[in-house]
Amino acid sequence: MKKKFLLLVGLLILGACISQLMAAPQDSSTSSTTTDSTAHKAPPTPDQVVAMMDSKLSLTADQKTKITPIIADRQSQMKALGADTSMNRMDKARKMKSIFDDSDAKINALLTDEQKPKYAAMQQQMREQMMQRRQQMQQQQSNSNP
Repeated sequence: MKKKFLLLVGLLILGACISQLMAAPQDSSTSSTTTDSTAHKAPPTPDQVVAMMDSKLSLTADQKTKITPIIADRQSQMKALGADTSMNRMDKARKMKSIFDDSDAKINALLTDEQKPKYAAMQQQMREQMMQRRQQMQQQQSNSNP
């Protein structure tokens, strides 16, 4: 139960980050090597996400063609969710989890048995990175509130 709650909280924070990224103006003059934690960069395009997946999973051309619209749909739904002001945080977290679960199920259905464990490892790594960002945000908030 505690793990599920932490996952929901983590997904909520991820959603907040995504909505901030979507709302941030996209400035092409911003260097991608900026280490300032307040700098926002545009989220990757579906093609960029698929290219990253391809580099780790060695996707076939058919898989890439089928996965790209799944990623695009997920990003579209996440953007709409971030803009929705009628839902409370917990409901948004649940919806976010539902969106990711749905897209991950569709992607998993397209992967080979050899690719599935690699994809699961990629997902776990992203969850760990999200938790690290969450901890960094909490530290920054506690440092800015004396």
